[in-house]
Formats: sequence, structure tokens, C-alpha cells
Amino acid sequence: NKEIFMDKSRFFLPTSADIECDHKKTVHNSLPYVQPYYHQHDGFEIYLFLNGNATYYIEHHCARLEKGSLFFTRPGELHRVECSNEIPYERVTINIRPAVLTALSTGTTNLAQCLHTTASGLDNILLLNNQTINEFLLLTSQLQRYLNLKPGTYGRDLMINCYLSQILYRVNILFLERPYTDAIDIMPPFVKSAMEFIDQNLTKNITMADICAHVHHNADYISRSFKKITGTSTQQYIIFKRIQLAQKYIAAGKSLNDACCLAGFNDYSNFARTFKKQIGLSPKDYQHSNHFNI
Repeated sequence: NKEIFMDKSRFFLPTSADIECDHKKTVHNSLPYVQPYYHQHDGFEIYLFLNGNATYYIEHHCARLEKGSLFFTRPGELHRVECSNEIPYERVTINIRPAVLTALSTGTTNLAQCLHTTASGLDNILLLNNQTINEFLLLTSQLQRYLNLKPGTYGRDLMINCYLSQILYRVNILFLERPYTDAIDIMPPFVKSAMEFIDQNLTKNITMADICAHVHHNADYISRSFKKITGTSTQQYIIFKRIQLAQKYIAAGKSLNDACCLAGFNDYSNFARTFKKQIGLSPKDYQHSNHFNI
């Protein structure tokens, strides 16, 4: 599974197809399902949690998942899900490239509406009842069925678009009509504070001493706690965030040199080398790709 055997040197994991739908189950006492570190995608991910003992991390937030927890992540949002092996784990995910949402939307119905307008963090989570879960599973099973057919099969593309449109319509209605979010943020306050401090000072020279002074904890404790939650060191997290910022500047049309400087890198050669290691493309190739064309 790509989510278990991810390359720990990268935090950017591009989707491998325009549309992916995966229904995953584990058995009792199997290896725990762990996404070992914070990562981001170049598409949207819709995630329905069905069973297990799981924790969802997204950027500065963290929540326990319940049966029927439905949430989504946007392109570029750092996230991970961790699940123990005490209880069998089950979930359904749908990954969609932004261009697909544009193609399926109409002038009066934007199927990406909730994905763009809902606040980030734990506002992206809602809880489905059993009836809605079953309706969602019927649609996703049909979507999977047609995705598994050989490309070029008569009607395959039509039926994929049909079922995906229904799923996206239901997701939008559920999010747009929800009265409130009741997800409780269980991210340790000092870790959240450290992440926010890094984000606010991303283009400066951030040292561990600076982080310690801000959150009022010693370096060893911060390092252990930070790595347990994100799967990375604070220094690696800073690199992730700077590369992420550079991606946004490049997507916004900035020159590569400007993106390098604005993202906090002082040396273009180091920036280009780090960018390629993390993204899998050189800054120039990324500039000409369709990644993050949202």
C-alpha cells in the first residue's frame, strides 16, 4: 500500500490518476495502519472512517475519529491518519485532481464549492449516521466498479462521472447544510504553538532555541513530541513548509528566483536540490507541470 510504504524523504505525494477510490480493511492483530509522517497531495482527498481506533492530524489540529467521520483535505494541506491494531481498521478514500472537479461542475453547480469555502482544520469533519454511511458506500462501490474496468470499455467514463458527481453532490450538501462541527481538537497546545510559530516566522532563521523560548519547553521534549505527531523533526518540518510556500509562489506566477527568496531560501542551488528531492521535479519542471493548478 502506497500509504504504508511511503518514501520518508518526501512529503509531497502526487495522485497517480485523475480519480482514485479505495476501500481499505485490516484484520485483527495485523500491522497497525500508520501514515508515518505529515504529507500533502496535489488533489483533494475525501475520507470516510468506518472502524478502528484512529487519530486524524491536519496541520495544527488533531481529532479522534468515530464511525462515520467524513472529512476532506485540500491540495497542499499537511495531514496524516494513525490507527492502532487493537481494532480492525476500515475506511474509504477518494482522491480527485482539481481539473476533474472543474470538468464535472456546471455554471450553476460548483462541485468543489464546499471544498473551497469550508474553513480548514477540524471544520472539515462531520459525522454521518448509519443510513447516510450506507448510501455513501453504495455510491463508492459503484465508482470503484467502473474505475476497475479496462480503460476504453463502453460507458466506463460516463458511469465514473455519473457516480463521482453524485458523491460530490452529496458531500457538498452534507457540508453546506451541517449546523456546526463538534470535533474536539486534541493537538497538544505546545505542539500547536510550535507549528504556528514556525509558520509565522517561516522565512526567518528559526532555531530550536527560538522554538523553546516560544513554547516554554526544553528541546528534547519538544523534539520527541513533535516527531511523534508529525513523523518528522522540527527542522524537516520547516523545510517541508518552505518548499510548500515555494510551490504556491511558483503556481502564482513568481519567477523561480523570487520563489526561492520569498520562501526563505538563501541559496538557489540548495533550494533547487531540496525542491527536487521533496517534489520529485526540479523547480523549472514543476513550473511547467499541472500540479496545484487549482
